[in-house]
Amino acid sequence: MMRFATFLGAILMSFSAMAQVGAGTLKGRITDFDTKESLPFASVILFLNGNQVAGTNTDFDGEYTIKPIQPGTYDVLFSFVGYQSKKVTGVKITANKIQFVNGELGAGVMMEEAEVVEYSVPLIDKDGGASGGTVSREDIDKLPGRSATSIASTVAGASTAGTGGGVSIRGARTSSTWYYIDGIKVRGSSALPKSAIEEVQVVTGGIPANIGDATGGVINISWQRVPFPAPSHGGKTTKEKRPTRSSACSFQGTTPTRRTPVPRSEGSTA
Repeated sequence: MMRFATFLGAILMSFSAMAQVGAGTLKGRITDFDTKESLPFASVILFLNGNQVAGTNTDFDGEYTIKPIQPGTYDVLFSFVGYQSKKVTGVKITANKIQFVNGELGAGVMMEEAEVVEYSVPLIDKDGGASGGTVSREDIDKLPGRSATSIASTVAGASTAGTGGGVSIRGARTSSTWYYIDGIKVRGSSALPKSAIEEVQVVTGGIPANIGDATGGVINISWQRVPFPAPSHGGKTTKEKRPTRSSACSFQGTTPTRRTPVPRSEGSTA
């Protein structure tokens, strides 16, 4: 029994490790705009194409962490009681990277609409470590190549010259290059349609611990995800409105009509 439990735990840990490969992380801190003090238990919601996909609350220090997140372009909404909400659009989540997005909320009159700010890429990457490059969806659309291999070869350090169709990273053998598709290690062909690829990440050095000891490099391919739109009617969500009823009144339109009790005859039975 003990051996079976140990074997089952090892399998679950391996699946958990595979789920972390290829996923990104979002971190940040929410503070007051005037006092710069932290806002504990503030709400952080992650949207993809207008649909909520994840969310969390800040801790006592006003910091939050959302993981794992599949690569893509998201919108982040910050909100707190007594403060105007703020929405940061165009936040790009990359595989095996930590993205930092901080929010400053202004206290005052609460408004129904949130302040919308476009995300700007910072000049300094706080999550340094692994060397290589990432080709995002916007760059993939502009490239003439049609396969993930040709897209990966545009990153410095990766080459397909004289490899017979494989990718050599920093002069290593093509067999030393590991391929991951949505966190799952694959062997053999990695041919995928160009329209289905969200991003291609090439790790040439400083390989993360969750990947392993690849002697050459790692090519991490992420699928493009398009969630189903929320159900709507004519672009607007409609809710059915039902009139309230009391025991003595029934509503017809907007004018209440009082029900008149019918007198019972002496010979009638209940």
